Amino acid sequence: MAMNGPPFPWIPVPGDLRPRSLDRRMLVRQWLLAAAAVSLIIAAGVVAWHIGRLAAPTIGRWQITVTDEARDAPPLPDLPTSPFAR
Repeated sequence: MAMNGPPFPWIPVPGDLRPRSLDRRMLVRQWLLAAAAVSLIIAAGVVAWHIGRLAAPTIGRWQITVTDEARDAPPLPDLPTSPFAR
């Protein structure tokens, strides 16, 4: 069986002083991907805020209507006789 490289690549080979960091293009690509992900999350939050702000009056009106239709107001008590009535 042929092997391409050392048998255990995570163990440093003596005399191998190559840097183990990513090249600059890869780092820039990762940072741009992270920035794009954060921007999308912020944009989704702004859109959700606008949708909630626009939908709030409708939802409030709907809740009031449903509550009013489902429950009858209690009957009013009888008024006392007025001393000024004839």
